[in-house]
Amino acid sequence: MDFPWLVWLETCESTNTWALHHADRLYGGQVIYTQAQTRGRGQYNRPWQSPQGVLTASFILPDSPAIVAPSVQAGIAVMRALSGLRPALDRHLQLKWPNDVMAQGKKLAGILCERCSPWLVVGVGLNRCVDVEAMGLPQAMSLHQLLDPWEAVPTDLDLLATIRAELLWCWQRSQGAGVAAQRDFLRGRSLTLVQGEQRWQGIGVGISDRGTLQLRLTNGEVREFSSGHVIYSP
Repeated sequence: MDFPWLVWLETCESTNTWALHHADRLYGGQVIYTQAQTRGRGQYNRPWQSPQGVLTASFILPDSPAIVAPSVQAGIAVMRALSGLRPALDRHLQLKWPNDVMAQGKKLAGILCERCSPWLVVGVGLNRCVDVEAMGLPQAMSLHQLLDPWEAVPTDLDLLATIRAELLWCWQRSQGAGVAAQRDFLRGRSLTLVQGEQRWQGIGVGISDRGTLQLRLTNGEVREFSSGHVIYSP
């Protein structure tokens, strides 16, 4: 099958980095993909492990002020894609604000959105078939673990095509942030939100329609945050 939108790289340091360096040659809807990412990046330039079995790709989307909380919307798109391919997965999937897809309390996928006008580069790292125990990743979940023994794990190409379609759908309709409240992994959890040297403690009370994290502080005030690192109690 021909995928004219797919840029398949034998190897690269990071699909997001590659996309940012070649932004002037790209167009909306393209997907940068590799099976051998050597220096993956997460939020705040933290390293992202990309062992064998991790789907690593970057999706090129038009940037627009109308897109509210792109990481949240991208997370919703990834969950829609997985549920569309394997409907039984739907009950397992949640969004950990701002950019992680969770399953059974563990991280299934991470998202990194970066701007390079006129594009928004949406990097997705999805644990497709990873031996998380052998890799020493106790807080990670792999897609194959969530499926029944008789269910085939979706191929990389099926995942890429379906995630791409859902991202384009969400971007065209600015969908996602409102839906996230129904899938909020942090709701009701005791949290610490870190922004630089500042820390706020409280209870998660939901993701707003604007894609912000709502936190009930220890003094009872509900405050919204558009960015930050979350530390939560398992």
